[in-house]
Amino acid sequence: MPRAPKRKYARRLQPADRREQLLDAALRIVAEAGFTSVSIAAVAERGGVTRPVVYDSFSSRDELLEALIERETARMAAAVARSTATTPDFGSAAPEQLPAMLGHFLTEVCSMPDTWRLVYFPIDSVPLVLRDRLTAARDELRAPLRQALGGWLTEQSDADGVDPDVLAQVVQCTIQTAAGLVLDHPEQFGIDRILALFDYLFLRAPVPASGPSALRHSVFRR
Repeated sequence: MPRAPKRKYARRLQPADRREQLLDAALRIVAEAGFTSVSIAAVAERGGVTRPVVYDSFSSRDELLEALIERETARMAAAVARSTATTPDFGSAAPEQLPAMLGHFLTEVCSMPDTWRLVYFPIDSVPLVLRDRLTAARDELRAPLRQALGGWLTEQSDADGVDPDVLAQVVQCTIQTAAGLVLDHPEQFGIDRILALFDYLFLRAPVPASGPSALRHSVFRR
């Protein structure tokens, strides 16, 4: 009589390593099918473990998703910090440094595509219990940009009417659009193609000689 095949058991991991493995599994599910597809059973199947193993690390689906967002937003914050650290003049010459900073940032985005898709999901697709946390994460990612642009504006003699909060929002939305392009259409919209546009917008676009429009167009040029 043939022997029954031995049951496969999950490789034993330390609790911290197991949590990371399960969060990785949840991240892949979100990236492929959205937040609504995440369940304890789905994470167990993707992670190659049983549901009790998942419950050993997370008491509920909500706790798992909250831990996922916490981990990924920390990774994103670190990526933003690395991007600004590579441009030491960012702040004193913020607009001139934006193309260089954006190049470093988009490289970070391409190295962690699933992480950035998490924060760029339409907010309506995020479970209600996590919307405030994800909204706060987006605000936190904007903070270094707001600080740098605000510091730069204080040095400009002709920028009294420029609202730094509006400026930071507009620039962040532009950067977010660029990140979405390299995530969703990497073959069509490479980093170099996007940087060429930023270089033109912030450094080379012609400035009107005089009049109210000259002030509006000079915000990004000394």
